[in-house]
Amino acid sequence: MSDALSARKRSTLFDGLRNGQDVATAAEAAGVGVRQVFTAARTDTALALLLAGTDPDDPGATGIIKRAEYLRLLALGCTPSLAAQILLDGTGKASGWRREDPAFAQACDAAGNLASGQPAPARAPRFTPERRRAFLDHLEAGLSVTAAAAEVGITTAVIYQRRKRDPAFAAAMDTAHHAQPRTPDTTPGTDEWDAFFRALRPGVALRQAALAAGIRPEAVYDRRRADHAFAHRTNQQRTTR
Repeated sequence: MSDALSARKRSTLFDGLRNGQDVATAAEAAGVGVRQVFTAARTDTALALLLAGTDPDDPGATGIIKRAEYLRLLALGCTPSLAAQILLDGTGKASGWRREDPAFAQACDAAGNLASGQPAPARAPRFTPERRRAFLDHLEAGLSVTAAAAEVGITTAVIYQRRKRDPAFAAAMDTAHHAQPRTPDTTPGTDEWDAFFRALRPGVALRQAALAAGIRPEAVYDRRRADHAFAHRTNQQRTTR
């Protein structure tokens, strides 16, 4: 027996939920039971989204649904590239989501770890006032933003998120940044790349493996674009179990 609702019952249910009715009232008006609504939501993503409080017709809802489906595919064991092929026709949209949204990147890593049977990584350290002061001290001493962030155990994504929403912190960064000549980021050596490949396995994102090896994720992406053999090896190692 199908779990899906008929078109008429689904439309009536959606109208009720959009108008602020609780699930029981909207279900009764549609002529279905509450349990039937929840069962239908297992395969009806738009209904699940509406039950969660977001109208699937609202701007941005499509992006939420796509992200949720992408995470589901990762949790089922798909590699990021395979998930992109299935859901996004192989485009790099998911990579863009990861770069723009650190929380989504962490969710992707956790979903991949779930599929590979590995425990989820520890929660990222908070950017506490003590860490902010230490970061600014390192920056003032001449370290680059990436190096200073690494010294206090924070990613650059966290730094720039804080900078964007905190004008006082942005001003303090600018002052510290101009206090001394910059120390350029070091190029990863053989030991760092060996550590990167040891950390890379199915279900582990490139970014996660890079950070585990002490390498800037951007260095991995740059090398993948410039070195086809390197890109092939990383793809192979993430898909071979």
